[in-house]
Amino acid sequence: MKILYLVAIVLTMSLLSCKKFLDEKSDMKLAVPERLDDLQALLNNENLNNAVDPGAAEVGADDYFVTDADLNSLSNEQNRRLYTWEKDNLFTSVSFPNDWEYLYTLIYTANTVLENLEKIERTLSNAAQYDNIKGQAYFNRARAYYNVLQLWSVGYNSSTADSDLGPVIRESTDFNKTSVRSSVAKGYNYVLSDLLEAKRLLPNLSVHPLRPGRQASFGLLARVYLSMREYRNAALYADSCLKIKAVLLDYNQISTTPTFPFARFNAEVIYECAASIPQILNNSRAKIVPELITQYTDNDLRKVLYFKNNNNGTFGWRGSYRAGQGVFPGITVDEQYLIRAECNARLGNLQAAVDDLNTLLIKRFKSGTYIPYAVNSLDILGVILKERRKELVMRGMRWTDLKRFNLEGANITLRRTANGINYELKPNDKRYALEIPQDVIAISGIEQNPR
Repeated sequence: MKILYLVAIVLTMSLLSCKKFLDEKSDMKLAVPERLDDLQALLNNENLNNAVDPGAAEVGADDYFVTDADLNSLSNEQNRRLYTWEKDNLFTSVSFPNDWEYLYTLIYTANTVLENLEKIERTLSNAAQYDNIKGQAYFNRARAYYNVLQLWSVGYNSSTADSDLGPVIRESTDFNKTSVRSSVAKGYNYVLSDLLEAKRLLPNLSVHPLRPGRQASFGLLARVYLSMREYRNAALYADSCLKIKAVLLDYNQISTTPTFPFARFNAEVIYECAASIPQILNNSRAKIVPELITQYTDNDLRKVLYFKNNNNGTFGWRGSYRAGQGVFPGITVDEQYLIRAECNARLGNLQAAVDDLNTLLIKRFKSGTYIPYAVNSLDILGVILKERRKELVMRGMRWTDLKRFNLEGANITLRRTANGINYELKPNDKRYALEIPQDVIAISGIEQNPR
């Protein structure tokens, strides 16, 4: 089939220099898909569309640490530099393919689908499939650009977003078009525009969690607006997401025996994607920071389902909803409850916020032990933010949360000690926008992030 040639070409390109995804014209002749089934087959390729989320942000986040011995044992120097928040040499040929490559491959794939859809007539008989394919492509492109913004741009600040450096927006597969960085505002607007199209085109529920449906679009819109600190919109889209499906796992029904307790494609998963697994985040190396572990009480089932006791005073990670190692950044029901709860708390709708928090947590504690929160009992927003961190460990969200919390005035300084040297990442530091790979800068001429 012609689609196999196209997939092979894209896979080959994903192993080549980032140059291929910026300005150099490819000398390969692409086989043009002629059928909707061909385009759906391209979107069904999990390695191209689902397993390409970034791992670099989680490396820089503060939910884990590694020993000096484990740090020094890494063959990937870039992991070490990300861990200690160095300003440069974060992505080199040694770490290739890297997160930039993966995300712009996803963008290229989405653009390929959208361009070839224009060559296929939409008819009454194929309208549902046509719209579904188009919606999937818009969703994937939006997800890619959102992730680019989280790694290579500062946090969204409405007063500076028009001038802050944003992503390179590639709207077509034409390599002859010059690459130019957009602003953060334009990047977010592009993401939102694609997601609004996706939610219009997609069915409410997809046929499988590896494909997005309208519910996934609502969930990603809620996540995007949350990162922008537009809490009213985030609450609205989280609510729309939960109105379609709001099933929560009862952790009392999850066995603690398996190495990875949670089943893949479990009932909470709305859309599954996966991040690359950086060496440093292997569960034999990464240890959860004590300040996080001590927040779980003995009746909190997350303590035994999320973590493995290393029997040496440390805990490793095993709670991925992908039923394996690594970061799981997929869209889930529990995340949407926490988004809606946080936003309602910020908007003053405290009873609604407490109701969502209690609905979630009663499913996380041993049966009969959970004591519900009341509106007048504590700082509800503070409790929700604490539970957000505890619930969404290794979901690829902490880096973005740190950026937005600091823009809200939280003044969180990250600190690590490695090989006897103390490292700090201060609030709103320029290093929260990672260095763009140097080979991309050299070939494209785009502007590097300020260091």
